[in-house]
Amino acid sequence: MPVIRVTLLEGFASADQKGEIAQELSNSLASVLGDIVRPYTYALVDEVQSGAWSIQGGQLMTEEMMRSGIATSERQRSLRVNEDRLRKAYDALATGDRNVIAEYWAEDMAWLVPGHNQLSGWKRGLDEFLTFMEKVGILTDNSFQMSWEGVIITGDLSADIRHNTGHRAGDRNKRLDIDVVHILRWRDGKVVEGRGVISGDGTAQFDEFWS
Repeated sequence: MPVIRVTLLEGFASADQKGEIAQELSNSLASVLGDIVRPYTYALVDEVQSGAWSIQGGQLMTEEMMRSGIATSERQRSLRVNEDRLRKAYDALATGDRNVIAEYWAEDMAWLVPGHNQLSGWKRGLDEFLTFMEKVGILTDNSFQMSWEGVIITGDLSADIRHNTGHRAGDRNKRLDIDVVHILRWRDGKVVEGRGVISGDGTAQFDEFWS
């Protein structure tokens, strides 16, 4: 029966953080010894009172650790790549407010549009990317929509699976109806690179739609 124990200063971590620590410790042990140990693993997060811990002969206080920046700040946690932050990044684009967008999309970002059409190729820098997004709206009479189909996140990479629809401006019979995967690379909570991936017949339809 493996027992993993971590001791923290009182008030150093929130209840959610302690639960996350316990879960990650169990996952780490299972990754080394195999899932066979997971049902029998106990992960405990203990706390001691502030001032009841000594390092190099001096008392260690929770407040001191917080001031020193040793504790994980709420801002650092908020920048962690997860589905909530991914969705907020796309919601920011919908606002059209550059200041809001820049909270999630880096100034030096790059975005690759697939295919061989007037929109294809790299968009380098936030301004060029936003110009591209604006052009998409103009060419589709703002009918372009991306519905969520799924999300995969690993480390600083995320992949959102979308179903894209829309019609060309002035021609409702010319329609787009394809599945797309956006692969995003993140840095410090912001998107620094994005690539659109289209498979099968969707590629030909994508090029035809924007021609």
